[in-house]
Amino acid sequence: MVRFYLTLVLTFAVASCATMTGAPAGMEAGKFVTYGCDKGGFQARWNQDGKTVRVRSHHGAAELAPAAEGSYSGDGFVLRTAGPDGVSLAHEGKVLSKNCKKV
Repeated sequence: MVRFYLTLVLTFAVASCATMTGAPAGMEAGKFVTYGCDKGGFQARWNQDGKTVRVRSHHGAAELAPAAEGSYSGDGFVLRTAGPDGVSLAHEGKVLSKNCKKV
């Protein structure tokens, strides 16, 4: 009976870890990281709650919510963490930064 409960607890622990996602694109929870890009850089911070990303650029700052797979959007900004341009940031439909790498 003890083995059953231990197995059950371990199964739930592994399942909960498997469903947790890490910070996107090298971001750190609660800490701004800088990205160097082809068209200028920006900074991003993944919130500890894991639900939003804060971005800062020369065009302003915004709190972005998850949108489509691998992207975050809000206040005219769209941050893509995957795609043909790699990590990229756009504002009002114009790409501000593309092929970004964490500095």
